[in-house]
Amino acid sequence: MISWEDDPNTPRAKMSCGHAITPETLTTYCESLLSAGKYVFKCPYISPTGVYCGKEWSYLEVRRLAVLTLDEKKQFEIKISDNYLRKGMGIQECPKCHSMCERVDKKDKRVVCPLCSASDGVEFHFCWYCLHEWVGRRVDKCNNADCNGEDKRLKILRECKKKSIVGVSNCPAIRACLTCGMLIEHDRACKHMACICGQKFCFICLKPAVSGSYQCGTYNSPCVVAPVQTTIPGDN
Repeated sequence: MISWEDDPNTPRAKMSCGHAITPETLTTYCESLLSAGKYVFKCPYISPTGVYCGKEWSYLEVRRLAVLTLDEKKQFEIKISDNYLRKGMGIQECPKCHSMCERVDKKDKRVVCPLCSASDGVEFHFCWYCLHEWVGRRVDKCNNADCNGEDKRLKILRECKKKSIVGVSNCPAIRACLTCGMLIEHDRACKHMACICGQKFCFICLKPAVSGSYQCGTYNSPCVVAPVQTTIPGDN
């Protein structure tokens, strides 16, 4: 059973993976995934022994069991397709003409919109991160006042608080998933993490699980703290 402070007497829908969840919680959970830029819904259930379900739920299943309104269905479908373009294919929306633009190189911060460039007769450049027209001649840093030329998630990683995890002190409380780059905050219990994208890793040493097994021992085994991440996985 998946429960986020739900009334235990509230009726629950049984998902295809076998776990049950209330329609309201299902809607809230899926909305949070869409807000985080995801376009695939996976069961978040983690057993008392730390086993992550992670089975994918189809949108048709979510739409039916979450009892979405017509407006909610429309918004879900818009976000799913938009997130697929942005994250699944590495595409951003041009701030000028609103067409979708793809980076030639995933390391590029300065992007050219081919549609604006063709219609205006001069190349239109914008920043991949702040999504404003590019200012200045540099290709590695945008000179817009509200942009420092880096992914905003890096600032969160740098400035997050430190905490003790399974007796190991000075661990960053927030890490980026090793595969998709989604930020994950450690709440409580063990050091083993399972992202909704399916990637499993140790929150302390950042070593990925191999064939389902963690390289640094059991869920409560001390290991060496990995430094604060300075790049976003999946974006370099």
